[in-house]
Amino acid sequence: MGILNTAALTGHSAALDALTEGQRAALVEVVFCCRMGVLSATVVFNEAWVLLEVAGHIPEEVAGVETRRYGVDLESIAEGRPQFYTDGDEPGTVILGFTYAAPGKIAEWKRYRRDPNDKQRVLIDRYGADDRLISVGEVERAGGPELWRGPARLPQIATAAGLHAIFLAKEAKDQSYLRLLPS
Repeated sequence: MGILNTAALTGHSAALDALTEGQRAALVEVVFCCRMGVLSATVVFNEAWVLLEVAGHIPEEVAGVETRRYGVDLESIAEGRPQFYTDGDEPGTVILGFTYAAPGKIAEWKRYRRDPNDKQRVLIDRYGADDRLISVGEVERAGGPELWRGPARLPQIATAAGLHAIFLAKEAKDQSYLRLLPS
């Protein structure tokens, strides 16, 4: 099942624009992130082989997780600090995120947990490469379009193309997300 009308997203990420037709057809989700004014796109697939084709390799930590979804921040690959994502590995964990200092050399990883007290929030625990806890409970919350700090027209373009938009933002950082899914 692929995302509908990805052509509508053209021009917002050169790396997303460069995906092949087959890779675009395999997309199940695109997540735009705006970090301190810089836009990046994470692509999500159900199949590991598509992730391998796009990223060029699958790190051991990602390959070892039993998951239904595989994600990679496209711009992070070009920067040489790839960021990968999988579904959680235990109840209550929504996503696992892995950031690499270089391909194959993990810098840190994150556990995104459901907040048991607020369905609109996710709590993020950050760990170093040595599994040492760096921080606990960084808050990311869901809400309306006012959370999005990226290109103002992007959500309008996406929804007009038939995509479902979910808005998220970190509470303590200048970082917001636009998740795009098939309607």
